[in-house]
Amino acid sequence: MRADLDLTDDPVQQRLLRKALEVFQEGARGPVLQEMAREVLSGRVGLRAATEIPAYAEAVIDQGADFRRRWESMPDTEREALAREGERQVAEERVRMRRESQS
Repeated sequence: MRADLDLTDDPVQQRLLRKALEVFQEGARGPVLQEMAREVLSGRVGLRAATEIPAYAEAVIDQGADFRRRWESMPDTEREALAREGERQVAEERVRMRRESQS
């Protein structure tokens, strides 16, 4: 079953969301996000609908707040490096997907 990653129409962003959910599914961000990831990846619930489930929404908000605290405590140079790394990953994924579609 295909996961409904309905928060974006961009196939690259959808693939990166799927990869993040796969990390969550392994339990790296706690049992609530693990369950949410399992539900979304199995196709039982769409990602948008999952964010409307109070327990899942709270866990996502908590993770976002934790990320924001870490982001704000980083020096500008570290933030810039992370932003560049994210841009590089998106560009690599676009190339990978283009190659896959040509095969």
